[in-house]
Amino acid sequence: MQNTVAKVTVVGSGISGSVCAATLARNGISVTLFYSARGPGGRMSQRREISEDGRELLFDHGAPYFTVTNPDVLSVVTEWESRGLVAEWKSNFGSFDCFTNKIVNIEHQA
Repeated sequence: MQNTVAKVTVVGSGISGSVCAATLARNGISVTLFYSARGPGGRMSQRREISEDGRELLFDHGAPYFTVTNPDVLSVVTEWESRGLVAEWKSNFGSFDCFTNKIVNIEHQA
């Protein structure tokens, strides 16, 4: 029997790439994750800016939330939640109007 060290490259660090890389690593496979942005996350990434009045503004790029139905994916997301990488969405939704420089259409979550 020959010992083989498995090395895998995952291109893309969005939800699918991150779950894939985490599952492979959990199964003992060496994973290198490549992403094209300044940081990982794909459509899960978030940008932070400080407004003129000193408040921190958070901007989600892409989907502001996701749902999970697959038990294998749920186990990875639960691990991310325990590490503080994701959290249950509890904020309000709104849009930034670049013409008025104001946040509009704020929907309060019940």
